[in-house]
Amino acid sequence: MMSDKTNGTNLYFDWVQSVCAEKGITVNGSMTEIKDDKLFCVSSGIGDLYLKKTTSFIIDELAFTLKLMELGFISLPEWIAYDHDMKVCLMRDMGGSDLSILPTVDMETLINMFISLSRFQINTVQFVKSEDFCGFDYRICTMLAELEDLPASAQEILFDTPHRLSQDETEKLKRNAEHVKTVLASINNLCLPDTIHHGDLGTYNVRIADGKCIFYDWGCGGVSHPFFDTFRLMYSIREKLPADVPAKDIILDTYLREWLDYGSLEELKSIFTAIDGLSGFYMAYVKYIRTRNLHISFAENPEAISADGLGLDMRYATAATYLRRFIANDF
Repeated sequence: MMSDKTNGTNLYFDWVQSVCAEKGITVNGSMTEIKDDKLFCVSSGIGDLYLKKTTSFIIDELAFTLKLMELGFISLPEWIAYDHDMKVCLMRDMGGSDLSILPTVDMETLINMFISLSRFQINTVQFVKSEDFCGFDYRICTMLAELEDLPASAQEILFDTPHRLSQDETEKLKRNAEHVKTVLASINNLCLPDTIHHGDLGTYNVRIADGKCIFYDWGCGGVSHPFFDTFRLMYSIREKLPADVPAKDIILDTYLREWLDYGSLEELKSIFTAIDGLSGFYMAYVKYIRTRNLHISFAENPEAISADGLGLDMRYATAATYLRRFIANDF
C-alpha cells in the first residue's frame, strides 16, 4: 500500500507531466526528492526542472513571488507553471552556481550584486507605500510595537517546551529589548523608507549565472528597512571577499551611493552601522516571530495544521537559540 507521501508525490508528478505535455516539453524519467519533501527534480527535454512546494503557513510565498515577477525589479528563477490550489511551482534550472558553494567571488560580481539589490529596493519604495503588500511586516514601527510584548510572549510560548527561558533570561531579554528600542527609534526618524524585504538573504539564496545574480526563495519575504537585508547579505559573504583589497568597504560604499537621494554618504553609513549593530536582535526577532506565528496558527486550528509538518519543535529550538544569543549581547 502506498504511503500518503508517495501518493502526494505521484499527484505532483502527474501535474508536472500534464503541464509539460501542454507546453510541448518532454519529461524524462521520474521525479526525485531533493530537499525535505519540499523540492523535487524532474529531468526534461529542456534540462532539469524543479518542483517546489511553496510556503503557506508562514506567508503565501506563491502570491509574494508572483507579485515580484509582475514588478520585474529583480532577477528571479524562471517559472514554467504554478498552481494556486496545490501551492506548487515548476521552475527551470537556473544554471550557474549557488553563491554559498563558491569559495571566492570576484569583486565585479559582488559589487553588481549589491547594486542590483539597492536598485530593487529603491524601485519598490513607492509600491510599498501604495500597496497592501503581502508577507511579513518587519517595519521598524512594527518591531518597536512587538518589542513591548516580546519578553513575556517568548517566555509564555516556550514555557511548555524543553527550551523555556528562565526568569533571569527573561529579565535580561527585557533590558536588551529596551536598548534596541532606543536604537530603532532613532533610525525610524531618519531618511530611509521601507522597501520589499527578502527576510533570509544569505549566500544560500543567491545564484550566480553568467555574472548575473538571481535572488530566490522568498518564503520569508515582506516589508522592512532596506538595510536589514543588506547587512545579512554582507555578513554572509564575509569569507568570500578578496583578501588583497578592502572589499567590504568598497562594496558598502558603492551600495550606499545608490541611496544618495535619501541622505548624505555619512548619514547612510551611520544608519548602516547602527543596523549592523542590531544583528543579534534582528536574527532573534525574525526567528521568534515566525515561530510565534506558527505556534498561534497551530493553537487556533490544530486539526488543519500538522505540528509535525510545521516542524514546531525544531522552530521552538531555533527561536530559543537565537533569543539566547541576543540575551548574551553586552549592551
